[in-house]
Amino acid sequence: MALPVLFLVRHAKAEPSSSGGDAARRLSKEGRERFRRHLAALAGELHLRRIVTSPYARAAETAALLAEATGAPVDQDPRLASGASDGRGLLRLAAEHGAGTALVGHNPEIAEAVHLAGADGAEVPPGTVAALGSDGRLAWLRPG
Repeated sequence: MALPVLFLVRHAKAEPSSSGGDAARRLSKEGRERFRRHLAALAGELHLRRIVTSPYARAAETAALLAEATGAPVDQDPRLASGASDGRGLLRLAAEHGAGTALVGHNPEIAEAVHLAGADGAEVPPGTVAALGSDGRLAWLRPG
């Protein structure tokens, strides 16, 4: 199995709705706290040089928590917005950004990418972190 070099992250649990629409939905208090605990459990496994996130509020907030835990800088990419791509597109985007990158996005796109990388049929709940090896195959999957 190849060492993890790229990471796919589904945003943590979010509020069910927002008066500002889907893009404005923020993380729930429970989602924020649970993702912090998840990141603490993954300490030492996430070696990041860069985090690239969807511009949607819940993904950007998840990326900020990931940055807080790893020290990696965060950039936004509209190709990670909900519905802007598909699983294959996310895998291409991950390869484009290179080793040490975590992409923070949404389902169904993150789940499609995880399945294409080798976790066919696996559930990808909010807060899931998937590691891909240099061969683009799934190295590990840690549900949130």
